[in-house]
Amino acid sequence: MPGIKVLLVEDDWIIAKEISCSLQDFGFELLGPYESGEEALANIAAIKPDIVLLDIGLAGDLTGIETAQHIKKAFPVPCIFLTALADMATIDKAKLAEPYAYLVKPVSTETLYSTIEITLHNASLKQPELPAIPPLKEGLTIEDGIFVKSNKRLEKILLKNILWIEAYDIYAMIHTATGKYLLNHSLKIVEEKFPQQKFVRVHRSYIVNTDQIEAIEENDLIIHNTPIPVGKTYRDKLMDRLSFL
Repeated sequence: MPGIKVLLVEDDWIIAKEISCSLQDFGFELLGPYESGEEALANIAAIKPDIVLLDIGLAGDLTGIETAQHIKKAFPVPCIFLTALADMATIDKAKLAEPYAYLVKPVSTETLYSTIEITLHNASLKQPELPAIPPLKEGLTIEDGIFVKSNKRLEKILLKNILWIEAYDIYAMIHTATGKYLLNHSLKIVEEKFPQQKFVRVHRSYIVNTDQIEAIEENDLIIHNTPIPVGKTYRDKLMDRLSFL
């Protein structure tokens, strides 16, 4: 998501490189990576991250857990732990720093993105100055806009600019040409509320804006140069909605 600054603290340079590339591909502003907690703490006041990803086992004297505890005392920044260890002893220690999430490496790009988005959403709920998201109203049209939480503000997205919506656990991820946004509703609610003359369910995990379809290739729709799968149970309904010569 554009404008979100993510501080990465990871001493394994291979993993740091992989996560850095993923963060930049998502459109986040990467800060770091730093190899030690000491280095991160020395810079955090100046760089002012929106979220911190840090490994539990770091180079230097401070562990990731200790680093997160220092961050929590000085800055209201949500932290997500990265670790190769999933034993209960490590998890119990990690709980002391009250992280927003705990990811076991290697982390898939989808899990990384959804965890960051949900963490930012949950952190924003603790900021009383941020207004609540208006609920999805009945009778939305393609010209309407909806508000989504983006960093520390509510951002308006026009429905006609949405490319597709993807299921992300109990939430839905909106994809536009300029970024991705986590919607605090399930895909089922989106299907019910969005204008059905333009938004069509094509897969158990995807709803597409038919105006954005560029091509059809075998079992995929092409939208913004991205293949979107079409499920067998949704194919006939989709074809009935499209025009052919």
